[in-house]
Amino acid sequence: MAKSLRSFLDDMRRIYPSEVVTVTKPVNPLTYDITAIVKQLGVLKKFPILIFDNPLNAHGQSTDMKVVMSAENSQKKIQVALALPANMDRAEMARECLRREAGRIGPVIVSKAAAPVKEVVRTGERVDLYELPLLKHHEMDGGPYVDMSSVAKDRNSGVYNCSYHRMEVKDRYHTGFLMTLQHMWRIFRGYEEAGEECPVATVIGHHPAYQMGACYGGPFEISEYDIIGGYMQEPLRLTPSETWGERLLVPADAEIVIEGALLPGKRMVEGPFGEVNGYLGVQGYQQSAHYEVRAITRRQGALHTSILTPEGDKPWMDLAREGAYLRRCREAVPSVLAVCASGRHALLNVFISMKKLSEGDPGRAAAAVMTWDWCKHVFVFDEDINVYDPTEILWAVATRVQPHRQVSIINEIMRGSLIDPSMVDARKTSVMIVDATKPLDRPFSPVSKCPDEALARIHLQDFVPGEILQHIPIDRTTYWA
Repeated sequence: MAKSLRSFLDDMRRIYPSEVVTVTKPVNPLTYDITAIVKQLGVLKKFPILIFDNPLNAHGQSTDMKVVMSAENSQKKIQVALALPANMDRAEMARECLRREAGRIGPVIVSKAAAPVKEVVRTGERVDLYELPLLKHHEMDGGPYVDMSSVAKDRNSGVYNCSYHRMEVKDRYHTGFLMTLQHMWRIFRGYEEAGEECPVATVIGHHPAYQMGACYGGPFEISEYDIIGGYMQEPLRLTPSETWGERLLVPADAEIVIEGALLPGKRMVEGPFGEVNGYLGVQGYQQSAHYEVRAITRRQGALHTSILTPEGDKPWMDLAREGAYLRRCREAVPSVLAVCASGRHALLNVFISMKKLSEGDPGRAAAAVMTWDWCKHVFVFDEDINVYDPTEILWAVATRVQPHRQVSIINEIMRGSLIDPSMVDARKTSVMIVDATKPLDRPFSPVSKCPDEALARIHLQDFVPGEILQHIPIDRTTYWA
């Protein structure tokens, strides 16, 4: 059976049944019911997959569709999705992303009759985005939003690109489509400069390995359908779209596919939107294309999905982006061991750990990652620092950095992120590099530690019996959790 969101849910029910929760009570996604439930669970540090059996659609009516939330926001979910061992740590998971990206698997094409996403087809006058159980995510959002990945095909090379774009639904047939100055923008501008419509499709609901592959941050010339096949470890099944036929192939096993065109020479004001940075993203216009919807296809009982941004510190789908940073760093400094670029503390911050072999290594690694929009501050550490632990990060910055020597600030010459509310000059930002590595050319105080011999010799259960140990409460005030 081809991998899909449904096969992943079956895997989760088999391996972690308590992590899949069904909500049977009716909810209205447009009045923040779903947001409130997800947020309240997050306060309790609980992140189950939520399946809402009875959501209203955007007309306020009952629907056969369901809403699935939080399918990719914990380490164990990604381990299940990628069939990885439960004891694999985050750094090794990022390296596994690089291995899968290198082992690309091309897609296969199936007929429309064999594609589950074609079970319900709406075209022409029958197209109605409001039949979907659309969400309003946060207070002051400009409207209901779709925020899953979209796909387009480069006009000249035929390369497919998959990427995430916020889409404010304006009416039954139209949404905005906000782009950063990266691959999708390049594809759209290629069509626009030729005076042509840009074929596009938006995929709502697929296997988490598909969603991760759509986060790929590598060369433009590589088709991301091939990358997704590598993540899934099997060929992605594609089928002709209703609007564009074989000119634009879409995932056959998706839950819902929206098809249409980005119109040349037209822009659409959209926003605000509660962005991943925890702030209200401003209205967009210059880079917000006019998305005209011409078909919606879906499965019977389709599972509508959305990413609730910002959803705390569990953005595991971004592991692919973290792998991209790791790849860039290693191209410059092969001794880089790990890169942290996701989580609330790592938004616009990149944390690098390395085995430093020369004093120039930290600067080279930092320079390698600063070409990406999402990087504003780079912190470089020795291999003994866990760059996924904010407590260790702050300890190393406090004890290994002399600001006048090891902090470098480059004034506003770098392109900044659209979601950075601190910028005062459109798309220009200053950047900071903090070298928190120990010097190689002079002695440095060693880290205090218990001798390894003693740790190996002393067994805790010999001194504190298990029946006592299990009743000692965890003090969650002593670390960031």
